[in-house]
Amino acid sequence: MALKYVVTKQVFGFDKSRAEKYVARQVVSGQVNFSKLCTQVGQICGAHRGTVQLVIAGLVDALINNLDDGKSVQLGEFGIFRPGIRAKAASAEADVSAENIYRKRIIFTPGTALKDVMNKVSVTHFTTPDTDYTKSNSSTGDGNEEDEYIDPSA
Repeated sequence: MALKYVVTKQVFGFDKSRAEKYVARQVVSGQVNFSKLCTQVGQICGAHRGTVQLVIAGLVDALINNLDDGKSVQLGEFGIFRPGIRAKAASAEADVSAENIYRKRIIFTPGTALKDVMNKVSVTHFTTPDTDYTKSNSSTGDGNEEDEYIDPSA
């Protein structure tokens, strides 16, 4: 498999010239829902989908409890989840309090398995087909058919 991208025009507004440039933007090819993911994991591991759902629910609960305690959680080669904050700076130490914190978040650092996948994956330019299937060509009816039928399954 490969990651797909399209080329898009983007206006960069961080300078006064507001330059337009072209950048590659990833095209997401779909989303796997939770039920289908549990079915796939069950097929790989030889476990029932319901068992997989139960284990994942337990994993999420344990992850939430440990993050709530301020701990980081390592999930093997998958990666590490850790709590983090964003805070406003102050000129004096006495001016720093909980009110300075404006954002709490979960930081995920991928492990070796995910890093290896991303380092090895190929990248492909994605283009949409130029064919317009809504236009129909009228035949002359003289038995001299030059319009060929294009089989979409071919």
